[in-house]
This record gives sequence, C-alpha cells and structure tokens, in this order.
Amino acid sequence: MSSVFTRLAIQARHNAGLTQEAAAERIGVALRTIAHYEAGRIPADDIVARMMQVYRAPYLGYAYLSQESEVGRALLPQITNVSGIASGAMQIRVAIKKAVKMYDRLEEICCDDVISRDEQRDYERCWSELDNLMASVTAMKFSPRKGKSPAGATAGLSERINF
Repeated sequence: MSSVFTRLAIQARHNAGLTQEAAAERIGVALRTIAHYEAGRIPADDIVARMMQVYRAPYLGYAYLSQESEVGRALLPQITNVSGIASGAMQIRVAIKKAVKMYDRLEEICCDDVISRDEQRDYERCWSELDNLMASVTAMKFSPRKGKSPAGATAGLSERINF
C-alpha cells in the first residue's frame, strides 16, 4: 500500500476503536494479514470494501482508488485534505464561483465542437477549475461530523483526514 493509504487504514482502525485482532475477526482475515496490510501490503478490493464497512470509513475506498488504482489515479480528482464541514462548505462555494466564471469561456470554446490551438490553454484552465470543484465536493462528502463515532469516541471537527 502507499504510505498514505497505509496511514489512513491504521487511523481508521484506531478511530473505530479496534485492535488488529478485532479488525481481523470482523473483516474475516487472519491477524497477520491485517499486520501485513498495515505494513504496506496492498489489500484486494473486497478487503478494502470490508475495511470501509467495519471501520465505518468510506474515505478509505476513495483513498484506495486514488492512491492504489491506476484507473482511479487517472479519473478521480486528487484530494489532499479533508477538513471540517464548515470549511469544506466554504471551499465548495469558492470553487463554484471560480467554475462559474470559467464556464462562459468553456461554452465559447466548445460551442463549435472544435478546440483550436489558441483555445487549448483556456480549455485546460476551465477543466482545472471543474476538477477543483469536484475535489472540493468529494472532500466535503468525507468531512468529519460532530458527534459520537461508532466505537463511542468523540469525533470533533478538529479531526482531519489528510490524503
């Protein structure tokens, strides 16, 4: 596993209040398998899906796809930090404003179904803003909420997920 996914998997298990032994039992793998995953071995998709359920950490799936899957790396917007829900909402608002400003230019470029050499740079800037919007929305989806975590530990807004 990448160091990012490894760190997130360990953090998710801890946040769920599980030991490696308890996690292994609930996921349906041997204890040494969990230890191998937490040491960097890449788990199969079905194991990651079970980790997401057991740890109640859907962001693990996104991290897995964006860090470990060639297809995921090519298609998914990169998220570097999942902050609190309030700042996440503000990041979406800022990204929407930037995307709206660029959208008129995107329409001008695309209306003839041809992107000329002169338009290519602006076209890429437009898509960059749309990618930023997608990343902001995705990060917001995984923002920590106030309240109790499944294991009973308090999850405050100061908790951050760093990809």
